[in-house]
Amino acid sequence: MTKSVNLYLASGVSEGKGFWLVDFTEDDDIYNSLGTKLLECYRKELFGLEGAIEVKEAINTTLDILAFDSKFDRYKLDNSNIAYSSEIPINLIEDIFDLWAYNYNNETIWKKYIGLLNFRRKIKINKINNNYINIGLKGDTYNFAMKLDELLSFKPSNYAFKKDRINELMW
Repeated sequence: MTKSVNLYLASGVSEGKGFWLVDFTEDDDIYNSLGTKLLECYRKELFGLEGAIEVKEAINTTLDILAFDSKFDRYKLDNSNIAYSSEIPINLIEDIFDLWAYNYNNETIWKKYIGLLNFRRKIKINKINNNYINIGLKGDTYNFAMKLDELLSFKPSNYAFKKDRINELMW
């Protein structure tokens, strides 16, 4: 039997910048896992060590895709190697966390969903025409793919995040 760990989603501040962190710890008090940098815990789920590693990787891969797509679309989201930008809304981060934590228990669909995530990571999707991926899918896998696309379609509502505004109209 593997040891149990707490997989968590927390917010924190480092050097004046807010961040979201998905990680796991053996401690019940997650605030001790990174010292005083963590401010609030939004999700905390008990997993075996192997499960926590797999779910954390899936969540972080999803957030990496989101950050890359935002950068590709010329929106700036500050990310570091261990944490994600606080500019991503809490409801989006929670939905991504819940999506992967909830689906881990079913090994068959987990493998399908991870395969879909890995495929999604390897290709650069044109946001206008991404339905070609979903044509061959059906049932739960299709619903999951649509939910994943919905989560990954986030764009900051504040246009000030846009990096390159050379062709911006004055009025």
